[in-house]
Amino acid sequence: MSQQFTSPGTTASPAPDAATAPTSALEGPAADADLYEVRRRPLTRAEADEVMEQIRRSSAITGYSAAEWTGGRDTFVLVHTVTGRLAGALLVHHLLGRWSEIAVVFVLEEHRGRGLGPRMLHDALAGLRAMDRDLLLFFSSDTMGRICAEAGFTLSASEADFVRGSLARAFYLKVVYKIQWLANTYRLRELRRKRRAYRCSFTFRVAALTNEGTR
Repeated sequence: MSQQFTSPGTTASPAPDAATAPTSALEGPAADADLYEVRRRPLTRAEADEVMEQIRRSSAITGYSAAEWTGGRDTFVLVHTVTGRLAGALLVHHLLGRWSEIAVVFVLEEHRGRGLGPRMLHDALAGLRAMDRDLLLFFSSDTMGRICAEAGFTLSASEADFVRGSLARAFYLKVVYKIQWLANTYRLRELRRKRRAYRCSFTFRVAALTNEGTR
């Protein structure tokens, strides 16, 4: 299945003392987040290599190939406006029919803890709405589920719940989607490798955002 990853929530820490507390509302993680912006473009090969290497170490997601990251799919990048360096990437798989899948939401390890995952998803949705497509997003973590719900997605506890009562959805997800997603040798290799290395089950819940309610 497709995969999602975003930055985890930060843990609580003791309140800073007067010597270490931010001296202005313009300091701290919230202000730092303002130094990032989302752009719609393919990744460079160097950026793709960096994202793929970090995803390879994750037991929660499978992966997409360099060809997909560098132009084979619709991609949004999160960059630091001062350094110009990549901080995260979001990949969209435009499927046959009216559906598109937000397949990856990934924040690089060194940029996590700033709320950049929700920010990247929000900005990408703004760019995708003009395409008049329904959106799918498969997720495994409660954090990603919360982010999807806050972005307006309807959550289903499983694929079975998502397709229940709709033969059209069942056929699309079980046949049309599966054929398109499996048509990639890199992804199939990573799926097998991670199942062996990490004992991954890759059991996903489903989030959907449609233009006309449920279909």
